[in-house]
Amino acid sequence: MVKGIHLKKRRLCQLACLGAGIALGFLSQYTGASSISPEQGLPRNPKGQGQASYELIVKGLDSGGMPLELTLEEQEYTQKEAYDLYERILAELPAYILGENASLQEVRTDLDLVSGLDEYGVDFKWQSEDPDLVDSFGGVNSEGLPDQGRETALRLRITDGSWPRDFVIPICVKPPLLGDEERREKAFLDLVQKEEEAQRTEAYFSLPASFEGKALHYEEPDSGSFWQLALLGAAGALLVGLKERQDQEKQREARRRQLLLDYSEILSRLIIFLGAGMSIRSAWDKIGEDYQKARKEGRMPVRYAYEEMYAAASQMRTGVPEGKAFGDFGRRCGIPQYIKLAGLLEQNRKNGSKNLRDVLRLEMADAFELRKHQARRLGEEAGTKLLLPLFMLLGVVMVMIAVPALMEF
Repeated sequence: MVKGIHLKKRRLCQLACLGAGIALGFLSQYTGASSISPEQGLPRNPKGQGQASYELIVKGLDSGGMPLELTLEEQEYTQKEAYDLYERILAELPAYILGENASLQEVRTDLDLVSGLDEYGVDFKWQSEDPDLVDSFGGVNSEGLPDQGRETALRLRITDGSWPRDFVIPICVKPPLLGDEERREKAFLDLVQKEEEAQRTEAYFSLPASFEGKALHYEEPDSGSFWQLALLGAAGALLVGLKERQDQEKQREARRRQLLLDYSEILSRLIIFLGAGMSIRSAWDKIGEDYQKARKEGRMPVRYAYEEMYAAASQMRTGVPEGKAFGDFGRRCGIPQYIKLAGLLEQNRKNGSKNLRDVLRLEMADAFELRKHQARRLGEEAGTKLLLPLFMLLGVVMVMIAVPALMEF
């Protein structure tokens, strides 16, 4: 029962809304379209308000109606209306262009020369009679002017697009207002300038000793180069440290490469002396002595591996055990190959190994392979270093070819 009542109320509301919509539609249909007589006309927008757009239906051309979209330009001024408007604008103009100045007879800062007034639909064109004093954009250069200032004028053309008219606007540019400190500095600079002009025949310029009752003294400004030089010195010290570290790294790398290159030769000489019946100790001493003799005769440069061998031989001659001398030799060389060689020699001393020559021969084969690999890598590095000179030569050749060809054009 209750549900049926609610359903009936809802349908009545729906019918009421539908009826109201149809009624409003008919009402708008008969009252929304108004007839416009040709004599009544369509209103234009005032000058400066832009175009006005209308949508109409033209009846009487045919049995139906023709839609018409019409755009009307804004209303133009008559000559009298334009000139009257210009006079009114001219009276209001200071409010638009003064900027921070008090009046046009006391111009101390830049003017705001506007390009037009959109609300009136007019444009401005400015021209200065003294561009060095006031440019056509309103920039003011008032430095060095006397207190009474200097008079000049701005020429203004106002136009609505049809009726231009020219005006001359007199202005007076005055120097900027100075505070007490600025005024004192300016007066002092003027005094110094007058003294300089008066003493131009003198070999030395005498500075003013006092100003406004105050004693003056002078000093040259600090050059301000202390921190720059200090930073430069710190940077130099840092670069020297980096250079020294780089040099040490290069020296260590060169020593390592030389040790690797000499390793196979040392093994070869040990094998030969052992094959001749010499003991490890005798062969070691022989190699060290031969190196020292060649060094004294100038037949051989410094070789780090032989230097360390001679140092180990000298240790053994002073009573240091062979095992310790060989171990120190490997540690001083500092690369795995020599540490392994020291271990083999120590093992032979302890165990009396009879196949030491065979072990050294296998080690020498590996050493020769390592030496060939090292030589190959050195060759590749040398080739890489030659790339820069080659590119430079290529650039020179291209310039030699291109310049004469371009000169021909």
